[in-house]
Amino acid sequence: MSGGEFDSAQLQGADLTGVNFTKSWIRQVDFTKAQMEGVQFGEMPYLKESTWVVSCVYSPDGASLAVSLGDGRINTYETSTWKTTRTFEGHRGWANGITYSPTGHQLLSGSDDNTVRLWDCKSGSCVFVLEGHVDFVSTVAFSPSGKQVASAGKDKTVRLWDAQTGANLSTLTAHTEWIRSISYSPDGRTIVSVGDDGMIRFFDTQTGQPGDVWESQSGEMTRVAYSLGGLQIAVGHGNGELVLYNTTTGKPTRNWGAHGGAVVGLNFSPNGQWVATCSYEGTVKVWSAVTGSALSVFTGHTSPIFQVAFSPNGLQLSSCSFDCTIRLWNVSSLGTSMDMESVSDPSTSVLFSPDARVLFSGTNSGAVRQYDAVSGDSGPAIVCGDNPVKGLAVSPYGLRVASVGTGTKVVTVWDVGTWQVYFVLRGHTGEVNTMAFSADSRWIATGSDDNTVRLWDARSGVQDRVLEGHTHYVDCLVFSPNSQRIFSGSWDGTIRAWDLDSGESRVIVDAGGDIGRWTISTSPEGLKGASKSFASHEVKLWDVESGQLQQTLEHDDEVQCFAFSSCGQWVGVSLPRSVWLWNFESDKTAEGGEGRGEWKCSVRIGDVFGEVIGIAWKPNTLEFSIGCLNGSLQLWKVVDISTSSSDQRSAQLVWSAGNPVLAASDTVFADAVGLSSANQQLLTQRGMGAAA
Repeated sequence: MSGGEFDSAQLQGADLTGVNFTKSWIRQVDFTKAQMEGVQFGEMPYLKESTWVVSCVYSPDGASLAVSLGDGRINTYETSTWKTTRTFEGHRGWANGITYSPTGHQLLSGSDDNTVRLWDCKSGSCVFVLEGHVDFVSTVAFSPSGKQVASAGKDKTVRLWDAQTGANLSTLTAHTEWIRSISYSPDGRTIVSVGDDGMIRFFDTQTGQPGDVWESQSGEMTRVAYSLGGLQIAVGHGNGELVLYNTTTGKPTRNWGAHGGAVVGLNFSPNGQWVATCSYEGTVKVWSAVTGSALSVFTGHTSPIFQVAFSPNGLQLSSCSFDCTIRLWNVSSLGTSMDMESVSDPSTSVLFSPDARVLFSGTNSGAVRQYDAVSGDSGPAIVCGDNPVKGLAVSPYGLRVASVGTGTKVVTVWDVGTWQVYFVLRGHTGEVNTMAFSADSRWIATGSDDNTVRLWDARSGVQDRVLEGHTHYVDCLVFSPNSQRIFSGSWDGTIRAWDLDSGESRVIVDAGGDIGRWTISTSPEGLKGASKSFASHEVKLWDVESGQLQQTLEHDDEVQCFAFSSCGQWVGVSLPRSVWLWNFESDKTAEGGEGRGEWKCSVRIGDVFGEVIGIAWKPNTLEFSIGCLNGSLQLWKVVDISTSSSDQRSAQLVWSAGNPVLAASDTVFADAVGLSSANQQLLTQRGMGAAA
């Protein structure tokens, strides 16, 4: 894929074999009045707001879409033109939940300001302010008759209100923790509520008396919804599971892992055949309510998604997000299912062996997995513990692997041939963050939250010395190519150089403030450092020898992680839903000759995978691997596509492992081969004819 600002063509579901990403371009359509951007290949557009969008819901006739915003406002759009028709103002906090009355004449909202408001859709005026909750209102619902409304929230109560008078009819107090979601049965006689106490509770809406109580088998619950006929309820859980219950027997009928994180949005299709879900991980998924199989996976949001809603005719799906957009999805040709792993093991770190033959991936389950770096074939795995793998280091000849788990103070060194423990490094008094082997195989260095760097004998595991000088957590370590110095980056904003012969150390880079992440390159092109501050969109590049700031790389979202290529001329930077590749372009005509120039973003890869949480360059190549929160692991390569008139580069996917679903946007597929008929149909649908 070439660089540039990308729009939102969505393509999902292709088999991974032979897929070649070769071209992407800008195509902007002006929808200024309707606040719409990103129309491409006939794909549905998205709506852009000025702040994050918390909830969305269609009117019963489908003519309007209402969205609640992080600043308390509620906007409505006319779905035929996508123009904003009205803004409701009055809440002094997030409007967490909104819903239309059955007639569509009124709108109900609940807010962080502890109030519930009933609005007249025609005039935009507030009919009632319903007060009584003593903490955040998380969720609201209209009864099917329209005569009653319900609200619930952090104060552990469900409150029933008369929609015509605003009177509080009942206060239901059985829950012991935060109530996250409620839903009326289709006949309006029952309301179901779920929350952090792990109990599914039913109440009689006429008497306010409690009914059945079911205990969740999967802990905290986030969302609940009745099916159209009332024979099922769907419950979303904090661990990502989706469970369907038979309302007659109270027994689960189907249970599957829908997302890698909490299910935060849940909606039945009007025909009851599908269930749409969304999660903070940034994907919208549509499932068969009968089989539990995935029908579609939609990507495009660049931040956590809060809610998802079907249109009344079931042909459109909307989702809203922290990225300030409402995305609209065409679901008219759903119905072809595809196989998908229910829950994949998220990657936590990736690292190539020095000979570039093996890719190691640490995972959330505590396992370290091996992959053939050329083919992507998986090899043996070793379970290093119950904690997610926080970091990995490989010895120069690939014979040893050091691993550390999240929250642990010890490092385990493994023999790669047998995957037996070689030795354990104990001594740090704080969590270990980083490890490195020296190039001569003599030393292992470790850095920790105890502000120290420790040096260990790589053959015996005996601690040799403790290097003190940093005043905050040590985040990054690398040996010099001759193994005589260690460079360490710390949250205290400095890089220190430690001379192993003399034992002396000195600050060689001072960023002048707190730094949340460092990486250091010791390539033949010279020592370079890269840093980022907490929640920053910037990566700062430093000349380590001089200690000078070389350049600031600016991005459009928060930087997650970054890494130098082995040649030191490339930096890969991951954002929540994209990867940017920066290349150093020398200016040999500038005063000073070699070494002068600037870093430029040559390639941007957007929305092809889940949130990237690890990136590593393959030694001595322009190939790199990314590990994702959705469990996928991918190898990409930088390709020169220059012409006689311009220099251009692209990124091509070499292979992908882990999660078998490929979800992509901002992309044109070319030369896709080996597609199954189901995936050919899905690819054609998403690409609007772009599939070969």
